[in-house]
Amino acid sequence: MIEQILTILAASAPSQAPNIDWPNFGNDPGGSHYSPLSQISTKNIQRLGIAWTYHTGDKSGSVPIQCTPIVVEGTMFAVTAGHRVVAINSVTGKELWSWNSNNSLAKSGHAKASRGVAYWSDGKIGGKCRILYGTPDGRILSLNAKSGKPDPEFGEVNLREELGLQWRNSYVGVSAAPVVYGDLVYVGIASDEGANAAPGDIMAFSVKTGKRVWTFHVIPHPGEFGSEDWPGNSWKNGGAGGPWNGYVVDEKRGILFAATGSVAPDFDGRNRPGDNLFGDCLIALDAKTGKRLWHFQTVHHDLWDHDNASPPILCSVRRGNHNLDAVAQLTKTGFCFVFDRVTGKPLFDIREVPVPESLNPGEHASKTQPEPVLPPPLTDVLFTNESVTDISPESTSYVQKRISGLLFGKKYLPPSPQGTIMAPGYFGGSPWSCSAFDPRTHRLFVNTNNLPAVVGSYETLTDQNGFPGTKPPWGNLTAIDLNRGNFVWRKTLGEYKELTRKGIPATGTMNLGGPLATAGNLLFIGSTCDQTFRAFDSRNGALLREFSLPASAFAAPMTYSIRGKQYLVIAASGGGYGKQFGQDRGPMSDEFICYTLK
Repeated sequence: MIEQILTILAASAPSQAPNIDWPNFGNDPGGSHYSPLSQISTKNIQRLGIAWTYHTGDKSGSVPIQCTPIVVEGTMFAVTAGHRVVAINSVTGKELWSWNSNNSLAKSGHAKASRGVAYWSDGKIGGKCRILYGTPDGRILSLNAKSGKPDPEFGEVNLREELGLQWRNSYVGVSAAPVVYGDLVYVGIASDEGANAAPGDIMAFSVKTGKRVWTFHVIPHPGEFGSEDWPGNSWKNGGAGGPWNGYVVDEKRGILFAATGSVAPDFDGRNRPGDNLFGDCLIALDAKTGKRLWHFQTVHHDLWDHDNASPPILCSVRRGNHNLDAVAQLTKTGFCFVFDRVTGKPLFDIREVPVPESLNPGEHASKTQPEPVLPPPLTDVLFTNESVTDISPESTSYVQKRISGLLFGKKYLPPSPQGTIMAPGYFGGSPWSCSAFDPRTHRLFVNTNNLPAVVGSYETLTDQNGFPGTKPPWGNLTAIDLNRGNFVWRKTLGEYKELTRKGIPATGTMNLGGPLATAGNLLFIGSTCDQTFRAFDSRNGALLREFSLPASAFAAPMTYSIRGKQYLVIAASGGGYGKQFGQDRGPMSDEFICYTLK
């Protein structure tokens, strides 16, 4: 009997426990950013401490680390601010190999940052396994996952050449992690936003050979999709942003979901009249063929740079006695649209809201813009005189003078000669950050910004000290019940300590990263401009723990388990748009930090 007990105990010991990987950017192919791991929980969060720190050694100006690493078969793969792909021992943090992509900063945009890599294997024991990387300067690379050496069979895909020789000198880059489905790999193209922008076409490539398999034109070619029959498909000039935020895949059904960017040029639609088909859209495609299954446009005839910066997320909604597979799209406009994953039918009613006429000669704004009835707006969607910051009399007076003569006070005001204030601004609403979905509770966790902007100038509205010119909170973290479409809880996210020292309650900050939800009833998030990593109780939003970081963490965290021990990793670098727009006032760093229970 004693021998039997010892045998059972040995079998359940941590050293015998299976590894639990994080194999995709969002863990599962649907991008849920959820982990079933529960060793780290609300009960023991106070015991969480640093296990190791990996210094990349290649801080590069203000380029941030936006990468969420992946872990496959116990090995971690990540991208540094210097655009090196690295393999790391996930228990010790020791670098196993490093490969320099020789990325050209001169040809890179979108903060010149990379958000991750993808993994592929042939499924054979001892067979081929590859790391796929899309570079900010517009290439797709394949590396041997074991050695870090380039794959000679794949070669190097030049996305400019794939789009056509006329785009050889255009900005064409990749910021999001690639996505692999079967033997195909997809990357989201980030294009310029000026009048001569390259198209952000959706393309599938063979993982084995690098050859292009199919293309979906985000600017329809004549006759495609019966495009001459689509209303609002009039294009004289300009490009359309592709799904630069990446993709998610319903592997069971073979559906690729993409959220496209804004049409180009920004702020001026005179040479692209109509609603601009496939711009600012959630699109469902057959993953093997690229055939369009359905689409929904979240912004008609975009004049505000309100591209879909956040990738779609596959989720489920409880209807009656069964779960309905769904896809949610968060937007810069501050909304959460939820659809039946197969049919594209909205799961909450959508209304079309009237839009004021443009004051710019020759410009014809769309007559309406779509808004879901539920869930409610995730941030302020209207700026009025009552919106002006109240953190001090000096700030109030400064902003009131700044907005004098500008147009504001109505939704969806088009750009104007005198200047127009829009809310939300260029960073949302929902920025490029990924949300997290807990399948146990059907809750979606979203971080959002409240940073109004002046249309056309890429300028956020701020006070004399550079703080947002609207009333706080400037950053929020919200839990949405997708079954009902209501908020379960909402918390202010982040603080400027120089303001709290003056007695001003925590204001929230600009946030650029994303959350992680776990079965331990925890929600982890960095994202804020205050060099802090936070843990919340996902059930009620209670703040359980704050970890000081060497720099702000503009990336989404991830978690995994090795031999029964759970680890948690976040990149903390600072920089990027937070630094560029004066919201991140802290230092830069080069660290991936790993936590575990002590």
